[in-house]
Amino acid sequence: MSLAQDSDTAPASGRSSGGRGCGTNTLSVASDVPALILLTPGQQAGKTISTRPTFAWFVRDAASLPIEFRLYEQDNDRFKLVKEIKDDRLRSVPGIMLMSAGGALPELTIGKRYRWQVELVCNPSRPSSNLFAEAVIEVVPLQAGLKTQLAQTRDRVNQAKLYAQANLWYDVLKTAFTPPSSATQLHALRQSLLNSVAIDATECKLLQDSSIHAIQR
Repeated sequence: MSLAQDSDTAPASGRSSGGRGCGTNTLSVASDVPALILLTPGQQAGKTISTRPTFAWFVRDAASLPIEFRLYEQDNDRFKLVKEIKDDRLRSVPGIMLMSAGGALPELTIGKRYRWQVELVCNPSRPSSNLFAEAVIEVVPLQAGLKTQLAQTRDRVNQAKLYAQANLWYDVLKTAFTPPSSATQLHALRQSLLNSVAIDATECKLLQDSSIHAIQR
């Protein structure tokens, strides 16, 4: 089931609706937290200079469920499907799931906007019960000034700060979560990103306490 289909009329909030899960919620104290939250800058289109960005999302519930990932490319006022991933190897894990745009996804095009969607398959025979969240990402050119600044430092924290100053959300995310990422300053950077995603204290704590799972594709 895909609700992103062809148009750009619906807002991409990055959250599944309400606190509804797939009937397997084991976190009763967090029942008001959406079962699926994409790590994005709210309803804005997050920007990146990377043609192979990292996509990340939070799964609330403990049950291992099939996940479907879709990538759409904007063509005028419509988003057209360019890639769909749905197989037995892609299943939910509670916590933060990271997927790098490697061989499983096409290289993105500079100057294009994309919509990406994650869907939790609650019941394969009842697609209407599935949960989904979606967000928009825009691939922008690397400005000469930023290119010069990045070339002058190999420190990932400094690089992330430069990305943040340029409003490049997905590049900050990729830098903060790419292993090895145990350094204290990188940990603080991840926490800051997660704080900006959360809308209340409960969400903030859940995100900060989450395990991080890299998806191998």
